[in-house]
Amino acid sequence: MRILTNVSKSELDHLTSQPTAKALIEKVETEGIYIPEGDVKAAAEFLAMRESRKQDTLDISGEGRASLEKELKEKERSSQEEQIKKKIAELQKQLAEIRNGQTVSDSDDAGRSKKANAIMQQISMLGMQLAQVQKAKSESDI
Repeated sequence: MRILTNVSKSELDHLTSQPTAKALIEKVETEGIYIPEGDVKAAAEFLAMRESRKQDTLDISGEGRASLEKELKEKERSSQEEQIKKKIAELQKQLAEIRNGQTVSDSDDAGRSKKANAIMQQISMLGMQLAQVQKAKSESDI
């Protein structure tokens, strides 16, 4: 039996997508490890070698790591942006409810006015945060 090792997923896909298995057969014959049928010792040695080569870590090139970090930052910014937008929408809904409320007395009106001002300030601050996140996102795209 021949066993082919060190084949990437893309290479294996390429070899198996061929109309004939000629390239795959040639690769197995030239690069495969031969273990005679019934040779338990050779099979055990191969399994031990393969187990020793297995790694729990993945080596990523510098470019790949930079790309991954950039992608993670973009996702984080997008999620921050979405969270800010949701919070602004909630505050605007609260503000509309306060403004549409019926006035019972002047003290209730003054309390609602304070709440409305506080909510407008929060919306303003969140708007500034949103602008900063969007600016940082656009600068990173450049």
